[in-house]
Amino acid sequence: MSALIFRFLYIGLFSIGGGLSAISLIQDEIVERLSWLTEETLVDILAIAEMTPGPIAVNAASFVGMRLYGIPGAVLATCACILPGCIISFLISRMNEKLYKNDRWQNGLKLLRAAVVGIILSGSLVILKNALYGEGSELNLLSVGCFFIGLAAYRYWKPSPMLFMMCSGVCIGGLHSFVTQFFLG
Repeated sequence: MSALIFRFLYIGLFSIGGGLSAISLIQDEIVERLSWLTEETLVDILAIAEMTPGPIAVNAASFVGMRLYGIPGAVLATCACILPGCIISFLISRMNEKLYKNDRWQNGLKLLRAAVVGIILSGSLVILKNALYGEGSELNLLSVGCFFIGLAAYRYWKPSPMLFMMCSGVCIGGLHSFVTQFFLG
């Protein structure tokens, strides 16, 4: 369990830019390095973590901890993920009060923003790859179709994100059942 704590302390410390930037770190640490979860399981956890209230990194930490060690794992992973951010936020708020008008400080913050966009893009590409390909190397045409239909529908109607996610889940679940029953079954 100590490995879980240290991994989520690490993830909490280096997920600069918020929860979405943590996706790449979680994938690298939990799936690639330690093989605690498969990529498909992680994508499922991230999908649930995105839909539940709260930051995605904290929710993902809770779900990973729960999956590996039950409730104690969930509590410890969540606390470990939150602790570095709390300490860093406190220290930066103190420094920002003193250095707010300093040009070097402002330039450093601009560079940090650019790096965060790259980290978020990396995590998004991992999720997109897993959604379109899954565990295999062949493109899942049903997933590609759902992706583009969902993208077009979201751009056209601009519904609330929560309503869109719920409707998409119902539609995709129904479509998957239909295709499986009539074409693959």
